[in-house]
Amino acid sequence: MEFNEAQMRAVNHKEGPAMVLAGPGSGKTTVITHRVKKLIEGGVSPEKIMVVTFTKAAAVHMQKKFFSIMSGENWIKGSYPVTFGTFHSIYFRILKLSGRYKSENILSTKMQNDIIREIVIRKKIEVPSMYDFMQNIIGEIGNIKGNMIPPEEYNPLCCEREKFKIVYEEYEKELAAGNKIDFDDILLKCYEMLKNDRELCEKWQEIFEYILIDEFQDINRVQYEIIKLLAEPQDNIFIVGDDDQSIYGFRGACPEIMLDFEKDYVEVERILLNVNYRSKKEIVKLSENLIKNNIKRFDKNIVSANGEGLKPDVRKFETQYDELMYVCEFIKKNIEKGIPPNEIAILVRNNSQIPVIKNILKENSVSISGGKTENGIYENGVGKDIISYIKAAMTYKNVELGNNADLIYILNKPARLVSRQIISKENMNFTQLKKIYEHNAESLECIRKLEFDLNMISKLNPGAAFLYIKNGVGYEKYLEDYAREKKIKSGELKKQLETIRRDSGKYETLKEWVEDAEIKDTEQKTKKENDVNIMTMHSAKGLEFEIVIIVDVIQGIIPTSKAVREREFEEERRLFYVAVTRAKSTLGIYTIEKSLGCEVEASMFINESIE
Repeated sequence: MEFNEAQMRAVNHKEGPAMVLAGPGSGKTTVITHRVKKLIEGGVSPEKIMVVTFTKAAAVHMQKKFFSIMSGENWIKGSYPVTFGTFHSIYFRILKLSGRYKSENILSTKMQNDIIREIVIRKKIEVPSMYDFMQNIIGEIGNIKGNMIPPEEYNPLCCEREKFKIVYEEYEKELAAGNKIDFDDILLKCYEMLKNDRELCEKWQEIFEYILIDEFQDINRVQYEIIKLLAEPQDNIFIVGDDDQSIYGFRGACPEIMLDFEKDYVEVERILLNVNYRSKKEIVKLSENLIKNNIKRFDKNIVSANGEGLKPDVRKFETQYDELMYVCEFIKKNIEKGIPPNEIAILVRNNSQIPVIKNILKENSVSISGGKTENGIYENGVGKDIISYIKAAMTYKNVELGNNADLIYILNKPARLVSRQIISKENMNFTQLKKIYEHNAESLECIRKLEFDLNMISKLNPGAAFLYIKNGVGYEKYLEDYAREKKIKSGELKKQLETIRRDSGKYETLKEWVEDAEIKDTEQKTKKENDVNIMTMHSAKGLEFEIVIIVDVIQGIIPTSKAVREREFEEERRLFYVAVTRAKSTLGIYTIEKSLGCEVEASMFINESIE
């Protein structure tokens, strides 16, 4: 394979720290895998090399690419035991091998949500939206741990400090009582262990002599502090990333770490991969016009290895309907020209924009794949709740409450004043649970009703069981409350409920219904390869498409109202930069004049891009 001069410098780098600034489409994965190959050819033992990235999918992709370049005729699986993994998987491996924790100690995302919800209910904390509060406070807890901020010094954004303090302290108590750690604790516990046990730290320093990190711009403080410990004393740390594509500040990513990397490692070799092999010149030019407006960044001069291409199509429409009708015709014309539908992507700022867009496109015979609504009727939402109630009713007498995943899933649908931590205790059953709560009349009544409801459901046929869950259990009322919490219309949820009701009437027994629901779920989750993609700008990170269409590019959406209000545009600008650089040959940027009958303003990023 032929490399350009900058790529060759990166591939051939061996000792000491290096920072590779990798612009969009610059071949960073190829550089990382070929550098690993070069290290091995130079005599470095594969076991001594660690390659870290942020997602399991990216780690698997990197590993497969590495194996493909190392294979040849005589390659045997296992001949090159390089460690590829995410920060969490590698750091948990270190914790696990130290004997501190096992897989069962890790708290799932769902368990985390359940614990927060229960704390809010138990402590009777008033929140405007339970859903928003849970998502925000989980993010803020992660930020505290990921960036090593003392809780007492933290100023929460989601609520008053006193509320946050109560939830945080109760959350940590729940985790300690169940000997659980969340995903952010994996990092924090690993750091504390390595920092405090010098002998153990030196052992892992000997194991991982060469460390390569992909997407370094997304790193947080604790991830970085562990890397610094592991890299000592040789400091063979090779970081690859693009500060212009740092878009996860809301998850605790700290782009300043990359910007300050040369202060920590003064001997670092800086290498700029500035050739874009993905996009046409006109698209690269537009993206450069945009991103140069950011102040906190490394200066780069990105050039395209491709031809001029079409000038990006920037248009303004009167309404969103006009905009989407144009998009429909534009997509159809390109498909007729031979562009595969899955090489076309519609990008939006928020998931909430997707349902309306999907409906209009489908009405105009454009088949769409993607977004949170792309699921089977029993894969999530209402369908999963109903089937979980049925399965819980069928199994609660024979399975310990703490091992009954379906029962735990519906425990607070509607809310019941019972701690998930208590119900999950070993050998727990309803008799013991009622004994524990015998001095709490409100909780005791909830437990008795739940047991009665499950018993009733188990005796009914599918249609009657559905009606009992809807009315007798109070699930329909729960959906109405849930819709208010999430600030969404309850009509869509009730449509899902009606779909499930119709489906339930097709079966004679609960067992038959559950089995068929599982088959349907599997079938409907199969991805349609011949559909046009629709996704958020965040979801598009790391992907590329022949045609990218960005819709609803208005102030208040991109950049968000919050960013406009606080005059904080840099991360929003980076996000728009990520969106436009997904396009290979054709880019459409569309804005509107009116939304819901009100005048709106085109995004500031449009003018910046087309200067």
